Amino acid sequence: MPVSFESLKQGGDYTRHELAKAWGYAGIEAISRGVVTPAKDNKIILFVTRRKRPEDIQYRDDLVGSVLLWEGPNDHFAEDRMFNHEENGDEIHVFYREEHRDPFTYVGPMTLYCGQRLTDRPSRFVFQASAIAKQRAA
Repeated sequence: MPVSFESLKQGGDYTRHELAKAWGYAGIEAISRGVVTPAKDNKIILFVTRRKRPEDIQYRDDLVGSVLLWEGPNDHFAEDRMFNHEENGDEIHVFYREEHRDPFTYVGPMTLYCGQRLTDRPSRFVFQASAIAKQRAA
C-alpha cells in the first residue's frame, strides 16, 4: 500500500505513532529510521532531528527557511535514489523536529538542490522545498 500525504498538512505536527497509523503500519518499526523508503512506493521519507540525544550519531542537520542542510546516514542508505530522485520519479518528503522528544513537523516535498557524495563519512545534501525549486527552474 503506497504511503499517502493527502491527509497531512504542511506545517502540521505528527508523531511516528500517528504517521504509522495513518499509513497502515502495525507499529512504528517500519518508520523508525531517519531514512524510510516504503516498499513498492516512489517515496523517500526523511525524519530529521536537529539536536540529537547524546548517545545518537551527531549528524549535522538544519532547516533554514525552505532549505534543509542534511548529512546522510553512515550506511549511505538510499543515497542513489536521493541523488537521482527527479530522473527516477521518486518523491522526497521531509519531517523535521528540533529535539528528539518533539513531534515532527511535516515540511513537505523537497527537491535535491545539490549534494556531495562521500564514501568515508556521511554524504552532504542540500534540499529545497519543491515548490520553490520548480519556480527557480521555470
